[in-house]
Amino acid sequence: MSPATVVRRQRGNCYEMSTLLVSLLVAAGYDAYVVSGYAGQTTCNGDLSFDDCPLLRTVPPAPPPPTVPICTKYRPRPAKELRSRYETMMAAREQAEIQKKHDSKIAEELAERAASSYSH
Repeated sequence: MSPATVVRRQRGNCYEMSTLLVSLLVAAGYDAYVVSGYAGQTTCNGDLSFDDCPLLRTVPPAPPPPTVPICTKYRPRPAKELRSRYETMMAAREQAEIQKKHDSKIAEELAERAASSYSH
């Protein structure tokens, strides 16, 4: 019986109803088929409903690539310092003189405070 006849009569067996359902699904844009026949014991016992969906399985991360030892033989040397040693020595001497003047000034101020506190 055709699906149109099943709709018109509103009656049919399981095969006719499945044919009607498939025709409606195909009309709606789904990819549907009617499968009929008898399944053997091995097919019926091959229940996969408790298996995990293969599309939801996560792929384990790939192992990191092996590390390659760094070759130091051809590594470029660090750039030379382009400051003059004389200029560095003179700058250090100048800083020492400034620190010496600062220390002597603090010592003078402390001496003045000590002298003024004893005079009162």
